[in-house]
Amino acid sequence: MFTVTISIITLAVNYLFIKMDKSNPNGTNKFDNIPNTLDVCNFGSSHGLFGFNYADIQRNGYTCFNFGLVSQSISYDYRLMQQYGNHIVEGTIVFIPISYFSLFGKDEEDYEDFESKNQRYYLILPPELIKNYDVKANIYAKYLPAIGVDTATLIKVLIGKKLAADNNENNQVIVASDIDVSEDARAAFERHIEKNKLDDNGNRILNQQELDALYDLIEYCQDKGAVPILVTTPYLSEYTDEVKKAAPDFYDEFYSVIDAVIKSSGVDYYDYAFDERFSHSYDLFMNADHLNKEGARQFTNILMEEVVGKYN
Repeated sequence: MFTVTISIITLAVNYLFIKMDKSNPNGTNKFDNIPNTLDVCNFGSSHGLFGFNYADIQRNGYTCFNFGLVSQSISYDYRLMQQYGNHIVEGTIVFIPISYFSLFGKDEEDYEDFESKNQRYYLILPPELIKNYDVKANIYAKYLPAIGVDTATLIKVLIGKKLAADNNENNQVIVASDIDVSEDARAAFERHIEKNKLDDNGNRILNQQELDALYDLIEYCQDKGAVPILVTTPYLSEYTDEVKKAAPDFYDEFYSVIDAVIKSSGVDYYDYAFDERFSHSYDLFMNADHLNKEGARQFTNILMEEVVGKYN
């Protein structure tokens, strides 16, 4: 009786969780609504997710989609491309954001939070494209999501409180001037340049898995007649200054890797990290290295004018 009672309660809570959780905190609902064919799209981590706002250009008749998700690796960018590549056709402009952490560090499977982050892909990818695929994790993600979340999140959903979702709705009005940007830049530096990025001797780790995935992603686009374009999104000067100060060798290593990719693949790269139209514009950022909704709108419009126009 005890087991039956617990099972009934668990199923009931799970049912309520699924029914009431309309915010989709993993940000994966958008994959249900990809346009049949795309004129412009982007992949990427949070710099891709929050760095592109297609509102203006969609009104001008372009079909667009943002494949970015928070903390998404290039190797998962490529897996999403394998799954949804039928939407990308000859002439599609495919922006591939390259962040400072994109090509360095340990494999993401070795990160402590990998399994919790990996759960979202069970909702949008087939088993063969999911890293460390596990049947039990698949069941929890698809059918028993309430079991896989922390207690605080579960309570918020059950009392009807909207969760903060991984999408652009959350950075509509946030401005970097409301925070200590210097402190945020330091924290971002530690996450992006130091944590899990150095070996035991303090040397930066070039991640071959991610580099290979970047080449595969570029080749996939080129084979379809699409146009892959590497891009680094704008940052506030506090962030780039922190990188220069705390890791003065980083930029030489970063651009050396990018230059090698450019030479071997023929892809173009556009670097907006130091763009003066953004680097001191706190009203266009949500923090030291992420554009807010207005910043993303302006940046996307600049890309359309300065980059996309070259390939039309």
